[in-house]
Amino acid sequence: MHFLKLSGAGFLLLVGFWCLGRTVETGLNQHPGLVDRRETMTAGLLLGLPATALGSWLIWHDRQQQQRQQAQQLRAVFFDLVKAGRGQVTPLRLAMAAQIDGDLAKAYLNDRSVEYDATFQVDDDGTIIYCFPTVGLPMGELAS
Repeated sequence: MHFLKLSGAGFLLLVGFWCLGRTVETGLNQHPGLVDRRETMTAGLLLGLPATALGSWLIWHDRQQQQRQQAQQLRAVFFDLVKAGRGQVTPLRLAMAAQIDGDLAKAYLNDRSVEYDATFQVDDDGTIIYCFPTVGLPMGELAS
């Protein structure tokens, strides 16, 4: 589906830019008759603008959908780590499990720590451990 959506968007952008380019070319050309020139420019705008807009929207929508899916996957990995670590998560564990950059893992954990009122611990090596409250979780969920 992703490939089809991007292929369709590419085709629409190609057609749209071609029509708009033809409109500009016709507008700058002084040779065609006035009627032909007006019709070509009108058709180019009526076809080019919607095709370009729809192609752009398809690309934007696909990108938004991918970002939502990535956010959902990261959230699932985060919750799995919280359960597995009994509330304790390090940026390195999150970065390894989610296969993301360390700075992104730190930023994500900082955001979740504000959201879930987490505390911090620093171990002997200087590693920050985020401690998320797990009081509301059943013991069976923490063990799994």
